[in-house]
Amino acid sequence: MKILLCAVNAKYIHTNIAVRLIGGYCRERISSDISIAEYTINNYTDDIVQDLYAKHPDVIAFSCYIWNIRMVYEICTVLKKILPEILIVLGGPEVTYNPHQILTNLPECDFIITGEGEESSRQLYSCLENGSALSEIRGITYRDNSGKIISNPQNAPIDMGVLPFPYDNFEEIQHRICYYEASRGCPFRCQYCLSSVEKGVRFAPIEKVKKELSIFLEHRVKQVKFVDRTFNANNSFAMEIVNFLIDNDNKITNFHFEVAAETLSDELLSLLKSARKGLFQLEIGVQSTNSSTLKTICRNGIIEKVGYVTEELKKAGNIHVHLDLIAGLPHEDIKSFVNSFNDVHSLLPHQLQLGFLKVLHGSGMEKMCDEYKISYSPFPPYEVLKTHCLSYDDILFLKQIEEMVETYYNSNRFVHSLNYLSKHCSDYFGMYAVLSSRRSQMFTENLTHNKNDTYRFLIDAADSFENINKNKFMRMVKFDYLLHEKPKGTPDWVSNMLNPLNKDDIYDITIRKNAFQEKFSSLSGVSGKELLNATHVEKMYFNPVTFEDNECIIYFNYTERDTFGNAEYWIENVRREK
Repeated sequence: MKILLCAVNAKYIHTNIAVRLIGGYCRERISSDISIAEYTINNYTDDIVQDLYAKHPDVIAFSCYIWNIRMVYEICTVLKKILPEILIVLGGPEVTYNPHQILTNLPECDFIITGEGEESSRQLYSCLENGSALSEIRGITYRDNSGKIISNPQNAPIDMGVLPFPYDNFEEIQHRICYYEASRGCPFRCQYCLSSVEKGVRFAPIEKVKKELSIFLEHRVKQVKFVDRTFNANNSFAMEIVNFLIDNDNKITNFHFEVAAETLSDELLSLLKSARKGLFQLEIGVQSTNSSTLKTICRNGIIEKVGYVTEELKKAGNIHVHLDLIAGLPHEDIKSFVNSFNDVHSLLPHQLQLGFLKVLHGSGMEKMCDEYKISYSPFPPYEVLKTHCLSYDDILFLKQIEEMVETYYNSNRFVHSLNYLSKHCSDYFGMYAVLSSRRSQMFTENLTHNKNDTYRFLIDAADSFENINKNKFMRMVKFDYLLHEKPKGTPDWVSNMLNPLNKDDIYDITIRKNAFQEKFSSLSGVSGKELLNATHVEKMYFNPVTFEDNECIIYFNYTERDTFGNAEYWIENVRREK
């Protein structure tokens, strides 16, 4: 029997860990021919169908999530018409909690696997091989011979020690993100999350985890994202992993963890601060700072602890910190959300994600919708439309704020410009509100993502801020621009402000005085035209970092950049003769 496990990922850079775990687990236990096919939601449905048809599997199983379920339905509908004998299996979080509804509405689907997929898949495929009774298989929903929909009890949680390593071909995923799990379950009961349905947390044997992480390190994988819902659910277990990764650092691989700040131990925090810059990045879900909201959604977040952890990691300067907010939660009206936004933004994380509540099938939030008058789209990803204290107009306004945050804050291309603007607003939210309002006045269409236009818009929007020194702000924007772009073929607004240093001055600083070699070790031995092409020197009448009105010379080294693409730089005050 030929079985094809199919993943439709959100982006090409992603990999699907579910089909790899199920495939590896089943190959060790049944004789069927099992293979994997991966696509993305950006592929044409017809192209995917044609490729699947060419493989002619007997059974095809799809890994289903909110981002791909509609596309999966389309693929199944067409596929069954051209391969009517094929058996179609759906599994994953998007089908686990409403299998009867899916089988009713999608007659092309034959089986739904509910809950964890490894052992249920093994039982189902073994049954299809030898013809045993479907009633004996746990964790599946199907139609019996009369057409009645039957749901069998779910399997017990699997022992993580028996799970295979999910990756066996690193050449085909060389430039993609690898996902990994060292635990399943979550100690928290956040009502918007499906992990709240599970009970307890299970951990893989630590020696197994170390052995498998060594494989990523050996193959010099660029990034490994742990899918553990709370990486530090057990701080001692987390410390063993972090210690191992620090001791075996290959200087290339980055590891991403989602952590709970309120339970992060001082020992683990200290260990993280000792790591190589770029080895780790952390995501912390704050979601809200409204105490009533947090109580209702069963979170115990403490903004003071989040602030402490964020500040400590920022001072260490070695770890990217990502904080999350969710709009549309109970009790959170616009005023409350503005407070939550300002509380989190004031911590100045490296990235701030403003997301919107998604009412997932099977979540506790789904049961709260009547009480809190939560209306949400009936189509994936089931995003909130309005609540008892947030109108649809409010949602649309926050969508505009989200766009400004993504374009200007999360791009990390406007750090100094935003820092300057924020001093001319009552709060951070107000700054993005002004930008959003100006955008609405200037454009009928969405703000283009052309990088030059985003800089230009920021300069044009400066008039909307009170008491701003636009001349200084324009040069602040130019400084941010030069941190990312070497001034060659620059747009007019940059060229018109380009430095007052003449060519002789630049040549004197760059070539004769060896100024760059003295300031940047990476330029040692670099000279002549190569040095000129790798650097830039700029003169400003104020310091763009401290805002002090001291004339200075700024040296940009484009051969060295941080994780956000900012060039290495050095600011030197100009000595004035008495």
